[in-house]
Amino acid sequence: MIQYVIDAFRDFFAQGFHMYPIFIVIIVGCIIQIVKVIIDLLRYKRFYIGHIFASGGFPSFHSGLASSVTMLVRLEYGFASTFFALAFAFSVLFAYDAMNLRYETGQHAHYINDLRLELQTILQKKEKGILKERIWHTPFEVAWWIAFGSILTYILYYIYFIQ
Repeated sequence: MIQYVIDAFRDFFAQGFHMYPIFIVIIVGCIIQIVKVIIDLLRYKRFYIGHIFASGGFPSFHSGLASSVTMLVRLEYGFASTFFALAFAFSVLFAYDAMNLRYETGQHAHYINDLRLELQTILQKKEKGILKERIWHTPFEVAWWIAFGSILTYILYYIYFIQ
């Protein structure tokens, strides 16, 4: 198995650089996370590079990346393909997760933080750190970044694959 992976990497790099569809998805994901840092810089007037790896907030990495994959499948195989149906189903699942499931997780974090604060006052013991409560996305954020991921994928696809 390890030899297979080593051979695959050797063959990949021996051919020289070619733009593969996976690179479009990677580029879109990187752009979305870089935009997150820029938006935080504009909103909070502070530069924090760690937000490149952060979840939650604006933009929605989940939605942008999932829509990028779906658009790429649509461009390669068309609307009528089983691959598109599969990618679309997973994109809907990711969007639902980004809005609803993660909202509930944030609510749990809020209640746990409240309990921790009450316990700290009762026990007079100071604990560091709180749980992150804002890990979900609004429907607007999800819709905006679905559109962004799809459009950016469409543009990159035509730049690199349609001459």
